[in-house]
Amino acid sequence: MEVMIETCCGIDVHPKSIVYCILDGSLDSNKPKKIQKKFETTTVALHNALDWVVENHVTHVFFESTGRYWLPFLNIFSDSNLVLVLANPQHIKNVPGRKTDVKDAEWIAQLGRCGLIEPSYIPSS
Repeated sequence: MEVMIETCCGIDVHPKSIVYCILDGSLDSNKPKKIQKKFETTTVALHNALDWVVENHVTHVFFESTGRYWLPFLNIFSDSNLVLVLANPQHIKNVPGRKTDVKDAEWIAQLGRCGLIEPSYIPSS
């Protein structure tokens, strides 16, 4: 897979926590540095997560539309300069090559880093 984004973050949203996986590496690197962290979904924790993502020089954040759990995340992160890409979960599952041992946040980050996530429409509030 061709790398298109140097530093991105994939997130796996759960009702009480969000797993963040940052992949950071040059465009010619197939072995990016991986940093994972889990934050709760409270407002304070979401602000802390945003600070952590920005401190790690992330430019793009990729996430799935799972129920309504992603909305608080979007409300906090949409005030940043990050490129936020909402993915259809069905599209993520249909991309060939998924390894069973890869965590969801990392898989989403890998797909996003290679430009394989088709953005879904996010209506304005």
